[in-house]
Amino acid sequence: MTQTAWVLSLTQFYLGLGFMLFFLALELGLAWVLFVLRVQARRKSAALLAYRFWVRIYALALIVGFATSLPLLLQLGTLWPLLMDRMGEVVGPLVALAVLTAFVFKSCFLGAMLYGQRTLSGAAHTTVVGMVAVGASLTAWWLMVLLAWMQRPVGTLSTENHYQITDWAVLLFGGVAPEMFGLLLTGGLMLVAALMLAVTAQRTRARPSDEGDRTVFAGATWLLLLMIVLQLALATQLGRQLLPVQPARLAATLPQWQSGPPVRPALFAWLDVPAGDSRWSLKGPALPQSFLPPATESGPPATVSNQVLTGLDEMIGVRPPVWITFASSRLALMFTGVLFLLALWAFWLARRLGFEPDSLSAARRNMLRTSLWLALAVQIAGWTHLLMGSLPYAVEGAVTFRQIGAAQDTGTLWAILLVQLVVYAALALGFRQLLGHTLRYGVVPVARHRGRA
Repeated sequence: MTQTAWVLSLTQFYLGLGFMLFFLALELGLAWVLFVLRVQARRKSAALLAYRFWVRIYALALIVGFATSLPLLLQLGTLWPLLMDRMGEVVGPLVALAVLTAFVFKSCFLGAMLYGQRTLSGAAHTTVVGMVAVGASLTAWWLMVLLAWMQRPVGTLSTENHYQITDWAVLLFGGVAPEMFGLLLTGGLMLVAALMLAVTAQRTRARPSDEGDRTVFAGATWLLLLMIVLQLALATQLGRQLLPVQPARLAATLPQWQSGPPVRPALFAWLDVPAGDSRWSLKGPALPQSFLPPATESGPPATVSNQVLTGLDEMIGVRPPVWITFASSRLALMFTGVLFLLALWAFWLARRLGFEPDSLSAARRNMLRTSLWLALAVQIAGWTHLLMGSLPYAVEGAVTFRQIGAAQDTGTLWAILLVQLVVYAALALGFRQLLGHTLRYGVVPVARHRGRA
């Protein structure tokens, strides 16, 4: 596989994976928010108004998410044909469980959730909504277990270039799977909270707010704050798990150009990758010991002063894209900080206005809509650092993407990438247009055969 073909294959794969993760996170977050609203609706009519509106957004995200996941399944075979030969015993069952869970829960409960509200009792419909949320969580869990295993393989043994599962419990619940699922869930809830603020600001510009809008406005402000804090804590814990066992990611994140004692991380820097140095940098505090590799059994206890890290100069050919790995980590932190300040302001403003969105000025509405773009930027930067920082490995430290790829025609790859960009652009535009239609017309009652709305 040539360098150009390798880059094009990775671009296709990560583009599809990124779209799937976005809509999976949005679907997961909305599923649990809808469950909470449905529980509250049994005693508050305002929550039922909010549920009836946002369940339509969930159905839209579900359809678009399903469409974005299909190309990714095809790419596992077309772009990486040797993947199943090397790790089929791990990848096959997890992908099958994700597909099976999605179809079972959606076929059994989704229809009742979307169309059975008027025919089921309140308790039965609440149970159905809860089962849909559980199904979305299980689907996401299997996929996160697979991505976590590729980042830090546990519960398996490689013999004769083939992975075999030795401990299902360690594979499913060990390694970094809990942290990665937590990041996906909190990221989805963060996106949902920001989307709710943006949608409420837009809806109440043209029409008076109802009780459902006020309920959403109140809940989304504190939910956004809580999810930012939780996601930052989970990202820190994931860094403690991955950086000590991924020296290339650690070196690119600092950046550590030459082998030696750990350098102080650069808060901001301009990297000269060909020269193997930084043109200028603003240094931050020293990295805590918990983020550094552990001591060897024969050596003295590891400390920051006596630790020796392998530099990027010794990792040519097995190091990730330095600029992307370095910049994405800083952008994720920067966007998170700005979003946190904006969430604090939104919470203070909402309390001051008595959680009444009609009182928002045009400038304040624009600020609330900005929170959605910031939440999206946080997710893009964070997942970019996580996925790109593990390159060139498909399974960290063991199997590279080149080893599971095959010779591809560059022209064909360019053509497929162009088609993929057009399709995903059409899906994103369609999602935005249908979201705008829902914002404009809201929930339109449908007459029943008995003559009641």
